[in-house]
Amino acid sequence: MKWLTRSFTGLLAGLICLDCLNAEDWPGWRGPRGDGVSLEQTAPVTWGPTENLLWKVPVPGSGRSSVVISGRHAFLTTGTADDLSRRVLCFDSNTGKLLWNSVVHQGPGGKMHQDNTMASSTPAVDAQRVYAVFVDDVGMTVAALDRNGKIVWKVNPGTFYSNHGFAASPVLYGSGVIINGHQDGTAFVCMLDRATGEELWRYTPAVNLRSFSTPVLTEYEGRTLMILTGSRQTAALDPETGRLIWSAEGPSEKFVCTPSVGMGMVFSFAGSPDKKSLAVRLGGTGDVTATHVAWRAERGMPYVPSPLLFNGRLHIINDLGVYSCLEPASGKVLHTARALGSTYSSPVAAAGRIYLFEDTGRCTVLADGANFQVLAKNDINEEVYTTPAISNGSIFIRTTQSLICIAPSGRQSDLSSGD
Repeated sequence: MKWLTRSFTGLLAGLICLDCLNAEDWPGWRGPRGDGVSLEQTAPVTWGPTENLLWKVPVPGSGRSSVVISGRHAFLTTGTADDLSRRVLCFDSNTGKLLWNSVVHQGPGGKMHQDNTMASSTPAVDAQRVYAVFVDDVGMTVAALDRNGKIVWKVNPGTFYSNHGFAASPVLYGSGVIINGHQDGTAFVCMLDRATGEELWRYTPAVNLRSFSTPVLTEYEGRTLMILTGSRQTAALDPETGRLIWSAEGPSEKFVCTPSVGMGMVFSFAGSPDKKSLAVRLGGTGDVTATHVAWRAERGMPYVPSPLLFNGRLHIINDLGVYSCLEPASGKVLHTARALGSTYSSPVAAAGRIYLFEDTGRCTVLADGANFQVLAKNDINEEVYTTPAISNGSIFIRTTQSLICIAPSGRQSDLSSGD
């Protein structure tokens, strides 16, 4: 399958180059590596409704997808109730100007959870195209748009039925885009060709793997793995072929948050009917439940917010706002604090700091460490149910009403001078 081969060495070299330039795109859900971590060394620490607010613009429609950044462009998806449309929006990341608003699909939203929307899947972007996934009451639609907002291709990879709707985000790998079709109906995962939308492979699980979770790519012992969670199972697939490599039972039935991967382990979290987690050591084949599960935990675990593995510590914020810091190898709790309100947003990190947005829009900035050391508490006075993007020294956040760019005063000065 030479048409799928990609050099991970080249990818890492590109990331190192971006780091040297101290500027990094945020091209998909949870950033360039899918882990919520930016390599940038600058990001604002304090802000408010007027302080360090570079721009704030209204977002038409509604959605719980997060913003992604590529160069001078910011992309997100939205749904509008009046015409039942699903749209991809593009903004100028320096000014907030809406550059285009493209209708991708129209149709009834179908059944969904009261906290879900018609646009909860975060798009992915590369140098040529933007990729977005939507569902209606019949099936799934995947579309690729060029950087001017024109639809390049649009396909329907399968039917879709779920009592809770859809939220998994597309993941780019090699020449393809990976789509997670976990659902109450006939579940599937597939890879589509980025240029044409042609299906390259399809994985059909033995049972319907109900999940909102976005897959994660990782490299282990010279091999790329795609970590997938759903329906009481944590699994690894070969992203070249879609073949199942290993699986472990648990931690629970329904998954929303994305697993964390690193330090030779997968940290998997599920929230219904019980909020549980497990850690699986990489390297196995087949059913590894008895051989590779390192630990399991229940207390303080999240359902929606994805945990953050950062500098050798696992940072968790659960839906009620309880923060925990765990030792990844053992699962030992290093620190816990009931310091935040209800939280949907997933934590992100940059420049030795951790950013935790609550549903109210308040953000607590922590120093990297085992303890809950608060550097600042900031508020934007709008509700936030999405995860921020960090790019070019700025924080981009979608609220229930707006798209906001928070930038340090230095960047504001550079832009005002025309740089």
